[in-house]
Amino acid sequence: MFDNFANVYYQNVDFYTSVFIRLFASIFLASLFGIERELTGKVAGLRTHILVCSGACVFTLLSLYGFRMHVTEGLSGVNDPARIGAQIITGIGFIGAGTIMRNGSNILGITTAATLWMAAAIGMACGCGLFSIGIVATLLTLFVLILIRQFEKKVLSDHLKKYRNIKISISCNVKNVSSVEEIINEHFNHITKIEEKLGNDNEFVIKLYVTTKRSLLTINEIFKKSNSINKIDIQEIYE
Repeated sequence: MFDNFANVYYQNVDFYTSVFIRLFASIFLASLFGIERELTGKVAGLRTHILVCSGACVFTLLSLYGFRMHVTEGLSGVNDPARIGAQIITGIGFIGAGTIMRNGSNILGITTAATLWMAAAIGMACGCGLFSIGIVATLLTLFVLILIRQFEKKVLSDHLKKYRNIKISISCNVKNVSSVEEIINEHFNHITKIEEKLGNDNEFVIKLYVTTKRSLLTINEIFKKSNSINKIDIQEIYE
C-alpha cells in the first residue's frame, strides 16, 4: 500500500527528487537501529550503519538507473540490476567480518555483523523504492535487538551461562590428599583430566582440568574453606 502511494507520488516529481527521497529514507531507517548499537557500546555504531545502508541504497540506484544501455542503431543492451545487488551482499560480508572478534573462547560482534548485513538489505529496499519492506525490516531488526535481548537476559540468562575450561593446581601435604579429593568429588562433576604427583618434602601436587559454569572467584572460595591446602592456582584455559 505504501509502495503504491510512493509510486503515484514519484510520477509527480522529477527523477532526482525521487532518488533523494530513497537515499534519505535509507539514512533514517538505518539510524533507528544504528542508535541502538551505539548505546550498547558496539564497535559498529550509528555512523557505520548509516554508511552501510545508504551505500547499499546508492549502489542499488546505480544498478537500476546508472548502467542502462540505451537502444542504438541495431544494438540493444540488457539492464541487469541484480548483478550489483549480488555484489553488495557479498561485499558487506567483509565489513561484517571486521566487527567479529575472538576473546579466548568467546566470539564477539556476530550480532553487529548481522545488523550491518540487514542495513545493506534495507538500503537496497529503499534504493528500489520498496519502502514497505524497508520499514518492516527495520521494525523487525529493532524487535530483535531490543526486545529479544531483554528476553534473553530475564528468561534465558541462567541457561546462557557458558561453560569454562578451568585448570586448578593444588599443593597439599600427603596426609591431606583424601580431604582435597573429597572437595573435588563434591563440587566438580565434569573433570576432563587429572594429574597427580608426589613432590619434595611430602608435598603432593594435583592438577585438575574441569569444565564448569562457576567463576574463578567461586572456585577459589570453594577451596579457601579447607585448611588442607598449602597453595592453589586457578586459571581459565582458552581454546
